[in-house]
Amino acid sequence: MTLQDLGSLGELVGAIATVATLAYLAIQIRQNSKHMQEATNLAKLHASDRTFDTFSKYRDRLIVPENAELFIRGIDSYGSLDKAEKVRFRAIMEECFFAVSLMLQREKNGMYDHAALAAQLEDLELLIKRPGVAEWWERWKHTFGQDLIDAVESGRVAERSLT
Repeated sequence: MTLQDLGSLGELVGAIATVATLAYLAIQIRQNSKHMQEATNLAKLHASDRTFDTFSKYRDRLIVPENAELFIRGIDSYGSLDKAEKVRFRAIMEECFFAVSLMLQREKNGMYDHAALAAQLEDLELLIKRPGVAEWWERWKHTFGQDLIDAVESGRVAERSLT
């Protein structure tokens, strides 16, 4: 075997090794992509579960008769509530508004479906139109994230629910 033959054999072995390496990398990338998609789907599922839990807390508060009565009076006139009632009403409203705020954030990060968010935004739109809620919002809006404040203040709650 000549030196030229050995060089040609080396090139052949190198080419085979390159093809094998590329095939291995393609398999690894495919597996990694599959794992990343599974992780993304799991994260979206957990985000939905956390949102459901948050709204469950809100609903649990409202099934207590005293809280339901307080809610009805509060949405009509926040100012007419006494100090203790205002504290309870604030807790009820914060459960709802923080849940929607989290949904907006999750949607922004691609972790929540817009169609699922739309119904909650429509409910928020109806709620914020009530005089007591509007009064409460003006007093406590600073406790929420800027995304929710912007959505409520600019009227995007209604716009976003239609898109």
